[in-house]
Amino acid sequence: MAKKFKLPKKVAGYRVPKSARKSKMLRALLNNPMGRDVLANALTAGAGAAAAVLVEHREDLAAAGKKGAKKGAKKGAQAASLAVEAAQSAANAMIDVVRGAAHTFLPATQKAAAGHSKRPKRAAVN
Repeated sequence: MAKKFKLPKKVAGYRVPKSARKSKMLRALLNNPMGRDVLANALTAGAGAAAAVLVEHREDLAAAGKKGAKKGAKKGAQAASLAVEAAQSAANAMIDVVRGAAHTFLPATQKAAAGHSKRPKRAAVN
């Protein structure tokens, strides 16, 4: 019998929350090669999207470090809003990857039922 896979408490020095370690959905993704592939693609897309936001605003971040403590609170708020924007961009990219993967696994009949039909819509007849 194969040994049960357990997620470690720390990965790369960061603590993994207990809810993530005990998640049945995450465990199912990690035990399946296709699930690991989807998860890896989603994490890569999220990291790329967050990095793109940070690169886009690198002048703002550099200026925040040079101004000193005078405008520290204002620059701190700008940095926090930039972090939120990066996190939102990463989450959206990850969701798009997972959504695209789910659409590739759905049979064609379910795609048509979801509104991807080529037939024109007609009015309901009572």
